[in-house]
Amino acid sequence: MAKRGTIRKLKERPRVDPIPRAATATPMSTIFPPPSSSTEADPQSFASATGALRWSAIVGALLAGLTAFRSPDFSLDDAYIHLAYAKSLRLGDGFAYNPGDAETGFSSPLWALLLSLWPIPTGGLDSPVLAVAALGVLLHAATAMAGAALTLELLRIPSRTGTPPYALTLLGGTLVAATPTLLPAATSGMEVPLAAATLTACAWAVIARRPAASACLAFAAVAARVEALAFLATLGGMLLLGERIYREPSRGRSTSAAAAMLAGATALGMWVAYDLWVSGYPWPNTQYIKGGGGSLAGVDYLTAEVLVWQPWLVGLTGVILLARLLLRDVAGERLALGALLAAVIATWLGIVATRQLHPGTQFYEQRYFALVDAIPAALLPVALVGLSRWVASLAILPVGVFAGLQCTELFAAHRRMADDTRTTHTLVAHHLAVALPRHATVAVEGAGATRFFTPRTMTIVDLVGLNDKVAAHLHRDRVAKLCHFVRRQPTHMVLPAGWVPLFSPTFRLHELARFDDDAYTQVLPARPHRVVLFSVAGIHPEWQERCAATSAF
Repeated sequence: MAKRGTIRKLKERPRVDPIPRAATATPMSTIFPPPSSSTEADPQSFASATGALRWSAIVGALLAGLTAFRSPDFSLDDAYIHLAYAKSLRLGDGFAYNPGDAETGFSSPLWALLLSLWPIPTGGLDSPVLAVAALGVLLHAATAMAGAALTLELLRIPSRTGTPPYALTLLGGTLVAATPTLLPAATSGMEVPLAAATLTACAWAVIARRPAASACLAFAAVAARVEALAFLATLGGMLLLGERIYREPSRGRSTSAAAAMLAGATALGMWVAYDLWVSGYPWPNTQYIKGGGGSLAGVDYLTAEVLVWQPWLVGLTGVILLARLLLRDVAGERLALGALLAAVIATWLGIVATRQLHPGTQFYEQRYFALVDAIPAALLPVALVGLSRWVASLAILPVGVFAGLQCTELFAAHRRMADDTRTTHTLVAHHLAVALPRHATVAVEGAGATRFFTPRTMTIVDLVGLNDKVAAHLHRDRVAKLCHFVRRQPTHMVLPAGWVPLFSPTFRLHELARFDDDAYTQVLPARPHRVVLFSVAGIHPEWQERCAATSAF
């Protein structure tokens, strides 16, 4: 009996567990602890939370639709440049600016392709604004839904502690939908909603371990805005490096990250191949006109024109929440969260390093940065895990208040910019279509609406060079570039009043019409702006001789 009792007591002693893995960690993993592991969240709670994705899309569509059909025009004339290429695609001319004239003047090939498939008008003076705005509303809804999906995916670990994923997921989608740099831009006519939707969805696919979706969405994101490649490279690189250091058993996320980087690089390679085929140069015309950043002015622009429109940053509590998210690892996803935030910062800095940026220039340059702005908004709800309802409400309230105020301000700014576009570009293009001969050759500073609305028999010459591969590569040589325009033999010119002294010594100009904007707001401070239509009576003799002596002639 004694033996039996002894045996029973020995069996009842607590079992000694083996030494946990953390106790044998290397110095690197001690300094940078790996993400905490946990069991899967309750599938039923996540099945119910997916309803928040649909509601996020509805919120995004409603917010974007509030002003989608009240704008008189697009926020920038550049919207008409993509529409001009889309019109050429629709009519069977390929990516041509003028019929039969293939060019690389568009910065978003996927946006031009999507517009060519969308029901836009291709003849007469019918406005495409409402049709393109409707497309922007749908894409903004997709961005909100993708942001909510990213929030939900990051909540899979903390949801097992009792945090309701439905409410936080809907909050993530709503914050993305109300992001000030995305909401007014959704109906601007530019590629911003497409780039934001594809990149945000790609971030979700990588975090959710979906290699096929990651590859497709990464390809689309880079085809929408090439700056997306900086985000994908940083996100993928950190995930691959982190999983290698921590030696996590699951390879799903590293596979998705690698697929996204490879697909993004493939999209860039195809774009470079097209540029080489059309122009003989590896980058689109815009890079040779606007590229070459890295100055202090770019840093000033980032702080003065970009960061001030981030409500999570301006509200301060958003910064505290994101810091809590990383330092306390409340989501058990420190590696993924750190990689996402680092990718956002790397994208901003990459744009600063490669673009010429000018403080005071509004949406025209702000849009470069907007494609990543949904990511921080989608992460904020995850940082609320573990907080009481009152503390969480107080923490997120300043972000919501600033988002509302900034959206209102930017909506008003976009309305003023749309008025500028209509006065100095669209009405000018309508006048050209009606008043000039159908076979005229018109040299213009604003090359969007003038190409979209004028007859296909009319030739438009882009004086900036964005849609003229020869002029783009003569951008730094003023004499050669002017001689190139002499060779194009324009019959008319449309110039801002400030540009007239640049061309009047070369061309004999006779004024035909003026278009005045009392307060041009696309570049601050606002000022009066005049656009003048001239007929070209000929070339001054001295310039004929100078151009005859150059290879450009």
